[in-house]
Amino acid sequence: MTNARLGWWAVSAVSVMTLIGAGTILAQQPKPTKEAKPAVEDKATSGSLAAEVGKPAAKNPTTAPVATRQGRNSCDIHIDNRTQFVVHRVFIDGDYWGSIGRYGDAIARDVSTGRTKIYAEADFTDGTTRYWGPRWFACDSYSTYTWVIQ
Repeated sequence: MTNARLGWWAVSAVSVMTLIGAGTILAQQPKPTKEAKPAVEDKATSGSLAAEVGKPAAKNPTTAPVATRQGRNSCDIHIDNRTQFVVHRVFIDGDYWGSIGRYGDAIARDVSTGRTKIYAEADFTDGTTRYWGPRWFACDSYSTYTWVIQ
């Protein structure tokens, strides 16, 4: 063989040996065990969502809430929905407060004392709306006013 052919065979042999050696090295790497932590943490099994990170722990839903007031300049409003309708919007002093389900109850806490206006609306699938109120009442300190929606 000529020197040129020997050089080519030598380079080819070294390349093949390098590839075989690399394959052997790759084949000898340990396989990950089942105990190894996955690269992506499964949040569904841990019970926390990405949006919940940094939020305080939720209150225990099995304990009854404790009634608290901000001070002597506030009262509570108990809204008693005795209708078969979902009240979609409740307004207290012109501000949206929330909604109440069929035959449901809700308590608006820490409403400013003084003359207070309450108003409610329910929407229906045919495009009509039913209204309750407005109702004006005196919200006295440390008191609870009950509004019955019928």
